[in-house]
Amino acid sequence: MNGMISAFLGAIILFPFIVTIVFLIVMRKLGKAPASVIGVAADITTPFMFIAVYIVSDTLFRNEIWVYIVGIALIIAIVYAFIERSKVKEFRIGRLLRKTWRFYFLVLFAAYVILLIAGAVMKVVEYVT
Repeated sequence: MNGMISAFLGAIILFPFIVTIVFLIVMRKLGKAPASVIGVAADITTPFMFIAVYIVSDTLFRNEIWVYIVGIALIIAIVYAFIERSKVKEFRIGRLLRKTWRFYFLVLFAAYVILLIAGAVMKVVEYVT
């Protein structure tokens, strides 16, 4: 039983889009349109993306990359706060956090895809040589 649970959690952490797909299927069964809940699905997937990017990068490069992930996340939040403050007359924290969180999803998605491609290329080169 413990093996099944750890395999399930490992699959969710390594492939965070399983959470997105399951969430969209459940919302579809409940009668919600996928277009209306895609943002919420991205919000739910983002923490898993943080973990997946960390694990994949740690597996590939064998060093503590979490400092860079957290640093980039903080820089993105600060930049978004400056942009939001200069653009909008009424500064709303909730809106800023939602925008930042969804931007994290996009950045982490790109990083996840790049890391998976880089890992595949590194393994092919390692196998060939």
